[in-house]
Amino acid sequence: MQAGSLIKLTLLTLLLSHNLQADEQCIPKEQWLLPGSGKTLTTEDYLPQVYKEDLILLGEHHENASHHQWQLTLLKKLYANNPGIVIGLEMFPRRMQPLLDKWINKTIDKDAFIKASEWDDIWAYDFNHYLPILAFARDNNIPLIAINIDKSLLKMAGKHGWNNIPKQHRNGIGDPAKPTEPYVRQLAISFQGHYEDPLKASKQAFMRFVQQQQLWDRAMAEALASARQDNPGKQIVGIVGSWHIIDGHGVPYQLKSLGVTDTLSLVPWDKHLDCASLNPQFADAIFGTLPNDNISISENQ
Repeated sequence: MQAGSLIKLTLLTLLLSHNLQADEQCIPKEQWLLPGSGKTLTTEDYLPQVYKEDLILLGEHHENASHHQWQLTLLKKLYANNPGIVIGLEMFPRRMQPLLDKWINKTIDKDAFIKASEWDDIWAYDFNHYLPILAFARDNNIPLIAINIDKSLLKMAGKHGWNNIPKQHRNGIGDPAKPTEPYVRQLAISFQGHYEDPLKASKQAFMRFVQQQQLWDRAMAEALASARQDNPGKQIVGIVGSWHIIDGHGVPYQLKSLGVTDTLSLVPWDKHLDCASLNPQFADAIFGTLPNDNISISENQ
């Protein structure tokens, strides 16, 4: 079968399966499922494992308020256990690092910060979902790291191809590790949302979309790896979309190619996920949340 036909067949299969997802709740509310073993643990039982890790990835569905509540409560527990934490944020491209420094140093107010961050253009999700985490970091002088790639560079890669971009224009980002076939199939799900009829899209369009996602993953992985190297003894926490974590693809995969293997991937459940997709590699642990439910890790656990 020709490569183009295989891509179209993969897209068609994923379109059908993705549209048949049930709105299911696979994980008991406020419990942790460890897909590798099938065990379900309370926060009290699972937190000691979280405290031991040097680099933690926290997933989210960007529009789910309960995910951000979960992240904040977990960050508070990590900070209480060890104040030496550093938070990496997907929401900010690397060029925004001076702005994050100003925020932590309290030399800029909220309104000026939103404007200077180009929030509505770069991220566009509800800022109020993220403000409590930003405020917590500011109040406790916790370093924030901008880990994302700039949109203009992504667009350039999509138009010309990464290999055709001179190194001096790559913002210091290295070549991504070659994607696995399962990750390419996973990205086909995302690709369908970018084209009215993805089956009519060209092979080049799809492969450049894959390349863009890899660059996104690579930029975040490199920034987190650098933060880990620059902050010995501190716990690095990366806050990124769950699709950059699930099944060990994305950021964990790029981290491994950089020699960083001791990471912990934590994902909150969401209605956009499919219970049938659960497998031992899905994540190290999955926290049971409901869509936009006012839940968080119990403070007394």
